[in-house]
Amino acid sequence: MKNKMICALLTTVMVLSFAACGSQGNGAATSAESTVTSESGAEASTAESSAAEASAETTTEASADAANGTSYEDNFAVPTEDAAAFAKKIQDAVAAEDLNALADLVNYPVYVALGDGSVIETREDLIALGADKIFTPELKDSMANADLSELSPSMAGFTLYSTGDGPNITFNVQNGVLGISGINY
Repeated sequence: MKNKMICALLTTVMVLSFAACGSQGNGAATSAESTVTSESGAEASTAESSAAEASAETTTEASADAANGTSYEDNFAVPTEDAAAFAKKIQDAVAAEDLNALADLVNYPVYVALGDGSVIETREDLIALGADKIFTPELKDSMANADLSELSPSMAGFTLYSTGDGPNITFNVQNGVLGISGINY
């Protein structure tokens, strides 16, 4: 019992002495630490300012590119009416088999799940695939029967489809604007 008491007492003394050493540093070390802290704070403030400026530039560019003048922060900031209106444009383009109209609704690059799936980098590349490959009967049927009132945002965006396993088109916010990000068969 006596050994346990001595051990506990020594441990307490050691802990207290280590804590005291940290608070008894000389003034030069404290001053140097303050200088480093101040410089780090200044660098952080500069970095935050640069990030804010870059974000503002991106938002301004996205706003200028938005056809309707609306810019969104993310998928969850899109009003239900706006998501449904965008989905209606997709439905109309697919129903008319208008590849140009569909290509205008895409945020590039876009994933197209034809065969093994591929990422299409440009509008021209999407159009080069051809309407016959893009507008399959299954995709047309899925888009025609999709319920626009059932759209809900997720991290990936909004998914337009009529059945769980059928083809779908995913759209989301990129650079502040809605655009198609995936066509899945």
